Amino acid sequence: MKKLFLAMFAGMMALGMVAQDGKFTVKGTFEEFGDSVFFKILSTSNGKSFPVTGQMLEQTFDLKDADNITIGHWFTGRKHKEKGDITIPAIPGETLVVTKDDKGEIQLSGSQFYVDYNEARKVVEPIDQEGDELMKELMDKMQAGASEDELMALYEAKIPVLLENLNNAVTGYIKAHPDQDAAAALIDDLPEELEFLEPAAALLTERARNSVAANLYKTKLEKVRKEAAKHGQAGSLAPDFTLMDINGKPLSLSSLRGKWVVLDFWGSWCVWCIKGMPKMKEYYAKYQDKLEILGVDCNDTVEKWKAAVAKNELPWLHVYCDREKGDNPMELYHVENFPTKIILDPEGKVAKVVVGESAGFYDYLDKVLK
Repeated sequence: MKKLFLAMFAGMMALGMVAQDGKFTVKGTFEEFGDSVFFKILSTSNGKSFPVTGQMLEQTFDLKDADNITIGHWFTGRKHKEKGDITIPAIPGETLVVTKDDKGEIQLSGSQFYVDYNEARKVVEPIDQEGDELMKELMDKMQAGASEDELMALYEAKIPVLLENLNNAVTGYIKAHPDQDAAAALIDDLPEELEFLEPAAALLTERARNSVAANLYKTKLEKVRKEAAKHGQAGSLAPDFTLMDINGKPLSLSSLRGKWVVLDFWGSWCVWCIKGMPKMKEYYAKYQDKLEILGVDCNDTVEKWKAAVAKNELPWLHVYCDREKGDNPMELYHVENFPTKIILDPEGKVAKVVVGESAGFYDYLDKVLK
């Protein structure tokens, strides 16, 4: 999900794979960017700025691996223009030509990959725009003082539809073009979840799965699989720990066996953790005869932890992770991002790991608890 939210703010990105000659060329006319155009290969720390002359600008980059290139403004005090930046796969051995049509819409051409990718990206652009509008609406409401319940209600009403539309658009394109490199590139626009990535990749032909552009999704897929592996493979016994609960009494994870358990790694400082609480409360009430939630507060003071539990009226079990004293489940489960939810079956084995606030988490609970 993290990739989807980034896309809502900045446009969806893609990654690449090794090509033969390591040269990537980009050409275009960039008058709308003002006095200069900024090229940034995203794996590097610095970008390059080139003067805009009104004529076709051409630059070649040495790439060992396929990457992303962002093309946009060089900030010189001029107000940033809306939709001024674009992010496009940069693939060694390929040539990208960026132009605008009579309607002012950016068009990609050059080598065959970019001719195809120009059409492929059009299937996600409307959904991307809806995502931008939703995130703006959420931010505006947040700044206006909207309640957490109001923000979460809006999020829950629209995000599942956006995800379904995005998945249908991407898989629909792949089904129509299963042997196309651009179809492989498009998979990277899906959320960072196995349930989206693996079925889409399976639609490709073997040639497309082994193409240069295939690393656009393979890099993400490998990352998601590694993230899940950090917390233990599905079916492995969850590491036990004992921490003090909110009443100052020791509580062991192993004491909860016999029910499904959600280990919720969170903190009062984590915006998306707090936004997810109303839905968590709904599901706890729905399945509390079969489900226990153990909130593991991280990177908080004891005072802030207890205040957040009280303010949000969280009815489940809570323990405090003091990283300098006693057991540290963050290390046991290699938790790096928040929220992280680890679902354990009644035998205490890892069933699923969900990083971020994801509709897939609740879908999985419905699947195993109904």
